Amino acid sequence: MYGNKELLIQLLQESKFPYNDLQINDVLIQLDEARSGNEEAMLIVAEIYKQINKFDGYLFWLQSAASRGNTEAQYLLGNCYIDGEIMEEDYEEAFKLFKKAAEAGHADAANNLADMYFNGESVEVDELEAIKWFTFAAKQHVPEAMFTLGIIYEQGIGVEENDEIAYDYYLQAAEQGYQEAQYRMGSIYLDGLLGKEQNIEVAISWFEKAAAAYHVDALFNLGYIYENGIEVVRNGKLALQYYKQASLLGDLQSKINIARIYEKGIDVKKDLEKAKKWRLQAEQQINIVE
Repeated sequence: MYGNKELLIQLLQESKFPYNDLQINDVLIQLDEARSGNEEAMLIVAEIYKQINKFDGYLFWLQSAASRGNTEAQYLLGNCYIDGEIMEEDYEEAFKLFKKAAEAGHADAANNLADMYFNGESVEVDELEAIKWFTFAAKQHVPEAMFTLGIIYEQGIGVEENDEIAYDYYLQAAEQGYQEAQYRMGSIYLDGLLGKEQNIEVAISWFEKAAAAYHVDALFNLGYIYENGIEVVRNGKLALQYYKQASLLGDLQSKINIARIYEKGIDVKKDLEKAKKWRLQAEQQINIVE
């Protein structure tokens, strides 16, 4: 059915963003390749079905490629079983697929497999296996794996605590743009952790990188640093900017701090009406949580 040219042409023409004749011709070339057993073409056709929200077709071609041993298809199909959005959730099947792909060298599948060992999802918790696969993924530059290894070595989970190794993994992940690692690097230098001396300038630099991707805790910390003048010139206006961004992301404490800045007139004009408004927003959020 999902290899039928006429059906696919119809679906492409009726999609939310209809394909033109040239695009359809390109798709049909890939379909012919997929029907002939080309695994890369199967992945391309699968992605096309996904783009037009025909998820049965997406799964059909993923399964076709996965059954032939294609590791990317196995990884993507495993994610579908984990998400449970377009097919029934099945952690056991996901584990099998991730394991096959990881053993064949797929880095992201190795990271997901490690997560399942680490958290005991469809398998007994096995910290050594988790560390083995996280390390494998980290060597292939998967930032999530690097970050998790940072946590493992910082907390001594299945290994001896090692601040130096933990720091190195956090740094590697942060340098690859991983937001949580960038935030962690900022926290390390803000509080002088993992054997590093406090360095607010470096902390701000890392928090700014995470904040650029709307990391709520990084935004809050920047606001806090500038509100309180921690090793910088106090700047209530700049603090407000960061707190307001964090508040839009749902941060309760930022709303309380905004109210305080307006109440006390910290580098801005004192404004009790604005302070009242922000206090009210914070109280409403507390009531919703309760």
